[in-house]
Amino acid sequence: MPADNTQATADSTKTRRRLWVLLVAVICVFAAAQTLSVITREKPFLDRLQFGAVEIETSITTLDETGAEVPAPEGGELGTGSVHMERIVRVKNTGNHALFIRAKLRFECIDAAGTPYPADDLVSYDVGNDAWIQRNPSDGYLYLTAVLEPSEVSEPAVTGVDVDTAAAIARHGEGCTYRLVADGYGVQSENQKSDDVLKAEGWPA
Repeated sequence: MPADNTQATADSTKTRRRLWVLLVAVICVFAAAQTLSVITREKPFLDRLQFGAVEIETSITTLDETGAEVPAPEGGELGTGSVHMERIVRVKNTGNHALFIRAKLRFECIDAAGTPYPADDLVSYDVGNDAWIQRNPSDGYLYLTAVLEPSEVSEPAVTGVDVDTAAAIARHGEGCTYRLVADGYGVQSENQKSDDVLKAEGWPA
């Protein structure tokens, strides 16, 4: 009989050990599942992070007498009447990431004393082509519809400017000079929720 009790006690001990091992295994599996769940929940947030700087270069060129593109002068005297100027505005992606691009054009008249004045209401632009669109005509931004890859140069945003020089001279006097300014902006196109440039997240205000 004592031998039977000893055997029963040993069997009971083994059973308890198996139950403990099983319980520990279940706990480990549950903990691993929770860890995987946390990683899965965090991954979409991590994917939306953008790394690296946005690097772009905006250029304004004109056509010389041979029809070749050359850098446009930054200023010049305005004649009397309506003047058309060849001005070609492009943006180049000089960084390492594909970008959504937008550009804003500003036109200024500078009086004889050197004081600049906004004159956007005195000009109209020849839009290059349908590669650029507007979301809100009143804010002055043009948006490039296609993603601009690294080292790629955009299609022209505009190809010319018509200036009401008579109104400029009447407003600011003789000897007025002009200045066209093109400001370029970019946000990384990778991991955006939409491939629509108008819905891109991260545009500066």
